[in-house]
Amino acid sequence: MSKVKGIVAGILVTVAAYAAYKALPKKRQEELSEKAQQTGSLIRDKAYDVAYEAADIAADVTEKAKEKTAELKANSQEKYGEHIDIAAEKIKDFTDQATPYVDKAKGFVTPYIEKTQDAITDLRDKLVSEDIELTQDDVDLEDALADLADDENIKKNDTVSSSEKSNSDDVTKTKD
Repeated sequence: MSKVKGIVAGILVTVAAYAAYKALPKKRQEELSEKAQQTGSLIRDKAYDVAYEAADIAADVTEKAKEKTAELKANSQEKYGEHIDIAAEKIKDFTDQATPYVDKAKGFVTPYIEKTQDAITDLRDKLVSEDIELTQDDVDLEDALADLADDENIKKNDTVSSSEKSNSDDVTKTKD
């Protein structure tokens, strides 16, 4: 309600000022109009001046900030550049040393991943083709893990027996 009262009061003051202006003689009206135009021009000119000064100040501050940033960057490069280079070199060396182990691990895990993917594909095919309802009793993780362990032990035994066979061949050759 107070906004409405403010708007009404503003309109009344404007109407009263306009009525007072029109009640003045023509010469006085022209003087007031000219004075209002001069004041408007002066205010506009000062606003432009303030805007240009603000832009100059902003440009100066930006330039000083850029200079300080460049100075700090140069100082930090001088102070810590060697440490950064050493750290980067150590990381590269570590990566180079770890690469064979990572590749070996990938080679070791790949067959298991393929078996798992095949098992998942088979299971999906069965689930799509048949209405199978699995219960906790149907899923025996211990047997599945034991099967995987048996597969690994068979591979190890094959590797050990082939190496033992080659060692025994070597011993036989040396006896001859």
